[in-house]
Amino acid sequence: MIYMSIRPVDYTNTITKSQEIAKIRQVENDRVKVQMEQGFVQQEKQIEKNMKRVRDANKSENLIIDADKKRQFANSKDEKESRKKRKKKNNKNKNRTELGRNIDIKI
Repeated sequence: MIYMSIRPVDYTNTITKSQEIAKIRQVENDRVKVQMEQGFVQQEKQIEKNMKRVRDANKSENLIIDADKKRQFANSKDEKESRKKRKKKNNKNKNRTELGRNIDIKI
């Protein structure tokens, strides 16, 4: 049988290493917190900037010409004009029916 000698565990070494690991973890946690805070600050700045800027300025860049809508718009114009013409005709007819109802007598 072979016997090996048992050496005492070096506790001071493990304590210092555990302290180093705790410091490293603390630094990592602090780094995450700082990154989150910077992200929030950046987001607030972006919101402030957007509130000052004119909104929907790029809407005109994405316009698409639709021939059907153009035709529809033209039709609506024609429809408005025809309504006006009908109103004028109705007004003329009303004026004609009113003629002769009153008699003007001059003495």
